[in-house]
Amino acid sequence: MHVDVTPRHLPAAAGTTSEAVVTLTNTRDVIAGFAVRVLGVDPSWVHVADPQPRLFPGASASVRVALTLPADAPAGRWTVGVEVQDLADPAAVAVHEVVLEVPAVHRTRVVLEPPTVTAGRQAVFTAVVHNDGNTPHVGGLTAVDPEARTTFAFVPATVTVPPRASTSVTLTARARRPWAGDPVLRPFEVRTTGTHAPGPDAPPAATGVFLQRPRFTRGAIALVGLLAAVTVFATVIALALGTVVQRSAADRDLALEVAQARDSAATTGTAGLSGTVLELTTGTVLGGVSVEVVSPDDTTTAVATAATTQDGAFAVGGLADGSYLLRVRGAGFAEVWYPAAATADDATAVDLADGAAVDGLVVVVGGVPATLAGTVTGDDVGGATVQVQMPLDAAPLLGSGIVADDAGTPGEGVVVRTVPVGEDGTVEIADVPSPAVYDLVVTKPGYATHVQRVDVAAGESRAGLELPLLLGDGTISGTVSGGAGPLGGASVVASSATVRVETVSLTQDGVGSFVLRGLPTPGTYTVVVSADGRAPATLTLTLTAAQELTGVDVVLGDAQGTLGGTVAVPGGDPGGVEVTVTDGASTWRTAARSGSGSWRLAGVPVPGTYTVTFAHADLQSQVLSVSIDGFGRVTSGAASAGGLDVTMRSASGTLSGTVRQLDGAGGAVAAGNVTVQVASGTVTRTVTTASTPAAAVGAYAVDALPPGTYTVTFTRAGTRSVSQIVVVQAGQDATLSPVLVRPAAVTGTVRRGNDPLAGAGVRLYRASDYGLAGAAPVATTTTDANGVYAFDDVDAPQNYLVEVRVVAGGSVVGVSPPFTLAASEQRAVDVTS
Repeated sequence: MHVDVTPRHLPAAAGTTSEAVVTLTNTRDVIAGFAVRVLGVDPSWVHVADPQPRLFPGASASVRVALTLPADAPAGRWTVGVEVQDLADPAAVAVHEVVLEVPAVHRTRVVLEPPTVTAGRQAVFTAVVHNDGNTPHVGGLTAVDPEARTTFAFVPATVTVPPRASTSVTLTARARRPWAGDPVLRPFEVRTTGTHAPGPDAPPAATGVFLQRPRFTRGAIALVGLLAAVTVFATVIALALGTVVQRSAADRDLALEVAQARDSAATTGTAGLSGTVLELTTGTVLGGVSVEVVSPDDTTTAVATAATTQDGAFAVGGLADGSYLLRVRGAGFAEVWYPAAATADDATAVDLADGAAVDGLVVVVGGVPATLAGTVTGDDVGGATVQVQMPLDAAPLLGSGIVADDAGTPGEGVVVRTVPVGEDGTVEIADVPSPAVYDLVVTKPGYATHVQRVDVAAGESRAGLELPLLLGDGTISGTVSGGAGPLGGASVVASSATVRVETVSLTQDGVGSFVLRGLPTPGTYTVVVSADGRAPATLTLTLTAAQELTGVDVVLGDAQGTLGGTVAVPGGDPGGVEVTVTDGASTWRTAARSGSGSWRLAGVPVPGTYTVTFAHADLQSQVLSVSIDGFGRVTSGAASAGGLDVTMRSASGTLSGTVRQLDGAGGAVAAGNVTVQVASGTVTRTVTTASTPAAAVGAYAVDALPPGTYTVTFTRAGTRSVSQIVVVQAGQDATLSPVLVRPAAVTGTVRRGNDPLAGAGVRLYRASDYGLAGAAPVATTTTDANGVYAFDDVDAPQNYLVEVRVVAGGSVVGVSPPFTLAASEQRAVDVTS
């Protein structure tokens, strides 16, 4: 036969089908059948159009061989063999090599963990690079900030990620930190660079948010203000000396009032109130100041007066039920109304019931009054108001327990002053206690509330403030739910480059619902929803003009989940199988239990993508890439959402089968004592087929073969050797059961004269042994009635001769000439005496 394969170099893209053509020519004189197959790849990848063609003498045929590689086939060169075997002569085998060229497919994606980080000057993220292609990815990462105000650094700068694997890179984002004000939202995108450029089908870039806090805390700003006040005090003391001298008489009178207040008390009722006075700049308690209880209807006359003790405490009793205002005055301090207002109009009333007492009141007293002035900018600023609030997240009120006012502003501070805005937008706020840190809150119905933080030095006259009034007629509403249903008390924050609005979901009467009001429109907002013990959720929502966006339903998953499942091993105890879970930045380990094979790993952050590796010394490792949602359910990478169940395979394979041989009648019988050699480039194993018992004759088995491609050669005396190629995979029980050609045989007829000689003894000798003393024949037999004899299963190649005696043990009557018997040859040797 003649075989030709085209092409010899075959492009074979992963996931697609490539074809080669095998051209066969029958060079024999009879009709012949052939078997065509492909060696060196998984048989399920191969389709042969006509695997057993039959050809007339001299005819040719073309057989198409289609090869479909799986989508995860690695890039590079693969060498496979196209084998053609003559079915009538199993020893006639032709093998042609074909080189498969699998092109590289670059496909990488990036996932940021966590997607949002709140920090100061720099934020650290973990960027997980997943290689979904079929070739190693070599390159780095790049990040883009739409505002071009953030710089990015990656460690390591370059990574090498094998196919179907992942690795992590530490991303550090840095930006100029604001001195004060609201946190700044800095979104960015991260993509891969290196061996390929992102194409039109590339995965989307990973998005992250760097939520940057101001450079200094509010307490630090207040301290800086105090230091600045001390610095300029020497400069202004000369100018202020006259004022101090003028005020000294007033302070003296006030001190006398405080002294008198120590002994004064109301005696008209049974209610009372008590609290503490704090110093504005340091937050320390203030003793020796006067606390006056006045009626809201008449703020000129005190109903009762008390003085603070050395620990800043005051108490007033004997009050009738009703509403009261508190005024605090002291030498060297500006007059303050509870809790920190400069005028009675901005003060908070204290309601007393008959016989009841209100305690825990905190009043903040400042020093020299300051003045703030500026302009409110925007469309139609008339009717807007500006409130001066003392923030609760900075000293001295930090942790004091004062509840926010009910003015409906986004600030949670205590109102010090409230002033209207003129039609031209100008605003001036006098008599502000200083030094201190304040929030200036600009409000107007139908507009967004704007909060701007300022640091006021002692006695400062601050001018040129610009306070924007932004349109805020948009709303976002929806519900927050957890795994068990609606979730109350969750924080909901909507922010853009200029606005930050926050609220919490309701805990009763519509549990879990929320509404974000006063959002300027049109605009795009990043909405972050978070709750204790839950993984935060981030949404990007766009509002059109005056849009009221409803139905925003957010489901928060658990912050941590559990991975688990079962491990099964072939014919053994799964105990000791190590399970490793990693997300590229952190790694967790556990082991399967003895007997059941179950494993469980709690405390895994969710949602997330993890690589799970199952390993054991004598088993083939298994690696799974799984994704877990916020509720601990496996969404990809496993057959079940409830767990990861795997069956591990042996790290080696086996090859077994039964060797048979054609006999004289054309049948195939089991052949014992056949040498079986299994060889690859690094491994050679040799076994012999069984000769006993009768049921196992011809059987063989080769265990613990490393995965690979092997040449298997079957050798038996008197028969041509047969070789075949077999691919052994890890955990596979491969089988190969060849049929050897008929062994060599010598037959003939013994005649005396022209007549057949029946009953004659026939002996087969090696030619080199014949005539030597004591030399024994290889085989003996007796002619039949027709003078015919036969020696089957003769060792070959070898030189022989045939000796004939009249009867067994009688005299020699004839000897054949020596002859060479080839392997599997059927030689006819006639002897005439």
